Amino acid sequence: MLYDLCIKLYIKMIPNYLQNQIKKDDLKFKNGDLKFFVLPIYDPKTHHLELTQNGYFRALITLRHYIKIISDYYFGYKQNAKNIDLFMFTPSISSPMGSGSDSEAIPIKFGKHNLNLVDSSQFGLEPLLLNGIDKVYCYLPSMRGEKPNKRHLNQFFHCEDEIKGGMERLIPIIEGYIKILAETLLLLPNILEKISLNFKETTSTLNKILRLKKFPEITFDEAIDSLIKNGNKKLVNFTKYGRDILSEGEIRLAEIFNFEIPFWVKNYDRDRVAFYQKIDSKNPNKVINADLIFPPIIKGAFGGEIVGCGQRQDKVQEITDSLSRQNINSKSYKWYINLRKLPNYKMTSGFGLGIERFITWCLCRDDIKNVILYPRLKDIKTYP
Repeated sequence: MLYDLCIKLYIKMIPNYLQNQIKKDDLKFKNGDLKFFVLPIYDPKTHHLELTQNGYFRALITLRHYIKIISDYYFGYKQNAKNIDLFMFTPSISSPMGSGSDSEAIPIKFGKHNLNLVDSSQFGLEPLLLNGIDKVYCYLPSMRGEKPNKRHLNQFFHCEDEIKGGMERLIPIIEGYIKILAETLLLLPNILEKISLNFKETTSTLNKILRLKKFPEITFDEAIDSLIKNGNKKLVNFTKYGRDILSEGEIRLAEIFNFEIPFWVKNYDRDRVAFYQKIDSKNPNKVINADLIFPPIIKGAFGGEIVGCGQRQDKVQEITDSLSRQNINSKSYKWYINLRKLPNYKMTSGFGLGIERFITWCLCRDDIKNVILYPRLKDIKTYP
């Protein structure tokens, strides 16, 4: 009966054998006492003990398992993308400190070289598309050094995809991914009932996503203008390099436009995004990119940007100019720039989805450290 309440549309993308496997695991949570699934208060000294006995974490393990399984099925089978195993440290981070960066690198010393832990797998994915491959993806940790908070972990899981072609080809792939994740969660109603803070609203929102033909979209300029006109100018960050929208502003946009489901914000200011994003031919101060904003399912729960995507710069001069405009030393990116000079270079586009952000959102929770089994938080030692 719970499945009937949860899934109001037939499953279109997940094959029967996987549906049956997911349902079978979910039924193991049917009769558990809700008290057994209460999230314990995080204590780094005893967290490892909670993992051995608390029902919340047992449910979370199963939920995360199927998000990973379905991610591999969607990209590997439905999209025919190749899964890539990648490095975990690099001399070239994808978000170097500059006007277009909102993250901080984690430097390490490896032998005689100063390197950084990987903040995104994008730079490892892009070159592989030149070797006769159409699509590549990974599901790997990313590490960033800024102070952690309810929206940021120092280590999080990142599903990233890079394809040949432009945004018009990429956007439908992302929307399909969000839909199949929604379908997956709706096959886990007993788990959702136990660990979502609002089972009814979670399932209602996931069903709304399944009914969408196309996710709604607005431009970045429309977003900025609407915030200002509605008395929320303070939710816009104005700098000499351009503007960005605070996370509170992203949530406010959903209220202004009456969006209850994820929506796109497209074409951000050029020098407030990463240097590798393609310049918009209609406006040299804009780029061809988009963030997918998720409105909180219930008031006070997690919401905001969960997916970021963009078309990559394909011209040497444009990418060099962007580095210069953002005051970034190009030395570590010579190899990246020179890829554009190869005779077989083709334009690519890609995206990344923060797994913990997505799970936090769908469970109506507000702190992403509560949906990863082993939080890695700056200046906090958690065992093991």
